[in-house]
Formats: sequence, structure tokens, C-alpha cells
Amino acid sequence: MNTQNEHRLAEIFQSGMLFQRDKRIVLWGNAAPDTEVTAALYKDGKTDGALPVLCGSTKADSGGSFFLALASRPAGKGYLLCVTFQDVPENSLYLKDISFGDLWLAGGQSNMEFFLKYERDWENTRKLPRNPDIHMYNVPQRAFEGHTSHNKAGYGYWFDDSDPGLEYFSAPAYSFARNVQAAAGVPIGIIGCNWGGSTASAWVPEEALAEAPLDTYLNEYASAVRGIDHDKLVSDSLRAWAFEDSDRHIRDFEPLLYGQSRSWQLAYMERHKEDPAVPMGPCSMNRPCGLYHTMLLGLIPLSLKGVLWYQGESDAGGHAFLYDRLLTALIESWRAKWNDGLPFLIVQLAPFGVWLDCDNKGYALVRQKQAFVAKNVPDVYMAGIMDLGSYYDIHPKEKMEVGRRLALLARGHIYGEKDLLCDAPEAASAFLLNERQIGIVFAHGSGLTVGSIESDWNIRIGQQDFLPDKVFVKEDYLVLTLPCSVSDDSFPVYVSLGWKDYARIYIYNAAGLSALPFQLKVEKGDYCEKTSF
Repeated sequence: MNTQNEHRLAEIFQSGMLFQRDKRIVLWGNAAPDTEVTAALYKDGKTDGALPVLCGSTKADSGGSFFLALASRPAGKGYLLCVTFQDVPENSLYLKDISFGDLWLAGGQSNMEFFLKYERDWENTRKLPRNPDIHMYNVPQRAFEGHTSHNKAGYGYWFDDSDPGLEYFSAPAYSFARNVQAAAGVPIGIIGCNWGGSTASAWVPEEALAEAPLDTYLNEYASAVRGIDHDKLVSDSLRAWAFEDSDRHIRDFEPLLYGQSRSWQLAYMERHKEDPAVPMGPCSMNRPCGLYHTMLLGLIPLSLKGVLWYQGESDAGGHAFLYDRLLTALIESWRAKWNDGLPFLIVQLAPFGVWLDCDNKGYALVRQKQAFVAKNVPDVYMAGIMDLGSYYDIHPKEKMEVGRRLALLARGHIYGEKDLLCDAPEAASAFLLNERQIGIVFAHGSGLTVGSIESDWNIRIGQQDFLPDKVFVKEDYLVLTLPCSVSDDSFPVYVSLGWKDYARIYIYNAAGLSALPFQLKVEKGDYCEKTSF
């Protein structure tokens, strides 16, 4: 279609897609200037002699862009959408097998991108009964305008879980979709818009970074490219991307995603130490605001139910202290661009030590910042996964469990399932039971249990640090037995759990959710009158 070149919908609009139920249907694309564009929605995939259930029209502007909004529809499936340009039948576009349900965006870096085929339980997952009510789409990864795509398979088209593209879809997002679809009983759509190694600063519009202290990202970019010949920067970048996108590089790198020993990683780094790297500049996928323009912007203002966000690793080393402000700016800017107070479900960083040349510096601080955002920004909820990490792997392999925990948050907070235990245990107070025991009360701690693996505790008494002799549950308290006595002269006393860059937590509630990291001052006073457990 000359017509196809001139008259087209935005890339996201394809057969098999899902639109958000109960919110306006928005379409946009390009046509000849001043062309009238009409959209008609038909039930049961039929147009001959049938009346559309929805219809609307608009005109392309002088530049050929058009935007068309239709009324909302309830959940349903089996629709056909016909888009006609200037009432010329040969110019019509037909989107078949259209559904209405809940559409979620899965954003972040490699732990959200993490393909199902790398997930620990993939062999069992691939044998599950197929679910045609789950619709998936991966936004092609383009680092700059003109970048064909970083991906080789499973990107740029809508598919269900019977499609070969499934193994290239986000494992946590797919798990989330399966769990939510079963609970909500409506079709679920997931758009994967993520890229491994990306900082959150790449996913925001320029205005989000305009003011101090977030202008640090723009200032650092300006410093990085200052004095460098632009043409050379581009040519070096294109040469490096040719390597990054090559089948050879993907084949050599892929074993790392299944998990490898530290010695294997060191040997890999030695073999590949001369590999070209994309420099910071106009072709870098991590330049500030870059992925916002090349990936996210193509989805705005498609109506959504909410956002899943799993990211922070790439912001830990350099600017962990800014992460709460950066994540808040991302959330607020996305909500503004969508003109919708979208709920965000975020994943706290897992335990991790070292992987390739990445380390865990700043992880504890990023976790604190993530928890702060979840507490202080409306409609943000956080899943804890401090029981799922690995010291020598930045990618926890239990991504189906991550998706289950995100789905619990959605079911409890977004879908309104009453009495559902959906939040991780969160320490609310710590108090001295007697001179040798500390009691800790948890919010969302129903059915509290202590796992068989030791968690990373620390008790600071005065200037000394101790580990508890014993940790157990009694009634609704968690009890720590101390290795020494605590007197009035010993205060202040602090207790912490998982409060360092690499730490593990195996304290669970009845929903199988591990406790969040915390640090609390131990209180005395009336609590001292409690009897020993």
C-alpha cells in the first residue's frame, strides 16, 4: 500500500491486540494531509451487512498525523476494527481478533525483560495449558532513530502463549498475566517495554530531568560528549551496535543468562575484553530520555490498566541517593503523559554480589529508596524478593514467583479482592521483651514463619554488633533471643534485617511473601513488662 506507506496506524495497532476495557479507545497514525479517517468496531469479526458497535472519524492534520478517540467498551473478545481513509475501500486497514480487557505495561531493565526460556521453571511452564486470553507484545528495542532493532525474535507483533515468541517474553510479566487473568476473569494484555542495563533516566521525558538535582543526568551527558567529534561518535557507535546486534555476540552472551559460575564469567570477560562498546552519545541506549523517545513514546496515550516496574540495578552504582527522586519523576511524568493516575507495581532489588564487571554497591540504598517511593507516592505498591537472589548472578531465575507476587499486589490493591494477603511482611515495631529477647511486630504478618535458611540479621547494642541465638514465632510476634543481656545502660539498641547490599531474608507470611528489609530502634518502657516467650 502506497496506501501502506502513506496511510498507516502506529506500530502498536495490529491484529490480535488488546485494548483497555472501560477506558476510551485511542488510535493514531499517519495519512495524506487533510484525509478523513474513520474507525469502526464490529462484533464477531464481521463487516458485511453488520452495523458497527462503535464508530468515529477525524481528519489528518496538514502534516498527515491523526488522532482518533472512540468510546470505551466492556471486557470482551472477537472484535474486528476497520480503519478507512477517505472512504476508499482499498485503503482500509483491518485489525482482526481484537479483545478488550486489562492492559498492563511491563517496564524496566533485564530482570523485567528476562525471557521465559531462561526462567528456572521454563520446562514446566511451557507445558501449562495455553491461555488465549493472554495477549503479549514486545516493543522493539531501538536505541536511536534508525536503529532497526536490537532483537531477533518475539518483538513487534501481538501474540498469545501458543506462539513461538512466548519464550522471548518477560517471565515475570507472563506469570503476572496468568495469575491476574485467572483471578479477574477478563482478557489480559501485557506490553513489554524494557531493556537490560537501562537506567531509569533513559525512560523519562526531558522535563522530568530539568531541575536540580535530577539535572545531574543531563549535565553528565553533556560532559560526556563535550569536545568529541559528533560524526566519529556516531560511526563508533554504529560499529559497536553492529557487534552488539550480531548473531555471534548474542550466541556467546546467552549462556550467562542461564546462570554461570564466577570462574566462567571471568573467562568470558577475558575472551571478550576487546569487544567494542557503544560510547555514551546520541546512539547510546542509556542516554538521558533516549528510550522514552525511541520506545515508550510510541505507546502514549494508549489506555492502560497500570504499570509493572522492575529496575534499579543500573542506578545503584552511580546515583543511588537520587533513586527515589528519579523513580518518583518517572511515575509522575508517565501519569502526566497518559493523563491517568496509573497504579505502579514495583519490584525491590534482590540480593546480589557480583556478576561480570557489575557489583552490588548501592543496592541497600536503592532498596530503601524503592520502599520510600512505595510508601509516599500514591498507588505505588512494592513486591519484596529478598529470598530469591544469588551472589554470583544479577538475574534471579525464579521469575514466575516474582510475577505471582506482583499479581497478588494487583489483585489486592487494584482489583479489590477482599481479605487477600497480598503485601510482604513489613516490620512495624521492635521492643524489648526482657533482658534477653526482642519482639518484632509485622504488618501483613499473618501466618508468620521462619524459613529453614538463616536470614541476615544484625543487632546493635551500644557499639557492638551481634547475631541472634534463635529466631522463632510466638503468636503474632517474631522473637529474637539475644547472645547477651540488655540493660538500661545498653540503649540505644537497634535491630535490622537484610539492611546491607547483599543480604537474604527467609521470613514469610501465609501468602509465601518474604519480609522486607528494615532497621528499627528497639523500644523499652511498657513493653519491658511483657513476659518471655
